[in-house]
Amino acid sequence: MRGRLCILLATLLAVSAALTGCTAAETEEKGLCIYYAAGDQETYGQAAVDWESWAEGSEASAVDEVFDRMLEEPETDGLSQALPDGVRLWSWTLEDGVLTLNLSEDYNGLSGISLTVATTCLVLTMTQLEGVESLSIMVDGQALPEGSQVPLTREDVLLTGEIQDPATAGFQLYFPLSDWSGLGTEYRETELYDISLTDQIDTVIAMLAAGPGTDGMASPFAGLETYLDSQMVDDVCVLTLTESWAAALSARELSRQALVNSLCELEQVEAVAFNWDGEGKESLEGTWYADYG
Repeated sequence: MRGRLCILLATLLAVSAALTGCTAAETEEKGLCIYYAAGDQETYGQAAVDWESWAEGSEASAVDEVFDRMLEEPETDGLSQALPDGVRLWSWTLEDGVLTLNLSEDYNGLSGISLTVATTCLVLTMTQLEGVESLSIMVDGQALPEGSQVPLTREDVLLTGEIQDPATAGFQLYFPLSDWSGLGTEYRETELYDISLTDQIDTVIAMLAAGPGTDGMASPFAGLETYLDSQMVDDVCVLTLTESWAAALSARELSRQALVNSLCELEQVEAVAFNWDGEGKESLEGTWYADYG
């Protein structure tokens, strides 16, 4: 299964200063506030959430009814659906102020900022309901490894200001095996102050250039530049290569595939293309997809 970038939800620091909560007076006057994703949804570099009022909703609304309302597309420009397509609420319990939602496996497809935004929207929406002080999330009856099962209150997610502390990010990297018979994997964590997609791409490039930390894997990128210019064209990451990177990638197919696989582990990267007009151009032309063999 394709890996995903994991930003530990315990920090909830990826939501930008645009995040605000509707007040009790606004809820009483306009109905329930339903939260959606807002901001730059291309890179989530400045991801935030915002709300629109639901006149038919109130603090006495049923959990199932509110969840179904969150699955509807927002009417307000600039807002978008935060929950994944196809997600369902299997069951819920409310005990001692903690509302526990048991969601379908579709929710497990989220990670990184998209998971943070979706969880934030659920917390801010559901904690308006009578008796709900905090929210816990499970998937098919199992706790999420990223920490979403920890009960979160409105105060936990109503943050202001820019990111002050780093968020811990995990990356799945690929390197050729020492005998060049295939690819090996290495999971590495680091702390990022900027968790935009561009910064994630830069981090992967730098980690590959640093070489593997595991025995039995080759280091075809060691000594190469730790930064390559990149841009996203739809879901394709286009890298502008330097001469040394072009030479390394065109020399061995496994080197190219290691880079492609590593970048395609990022949530919003589905393929990689190379911008290079020099020697070895023919072997690098086209759009390359992950091959996990």
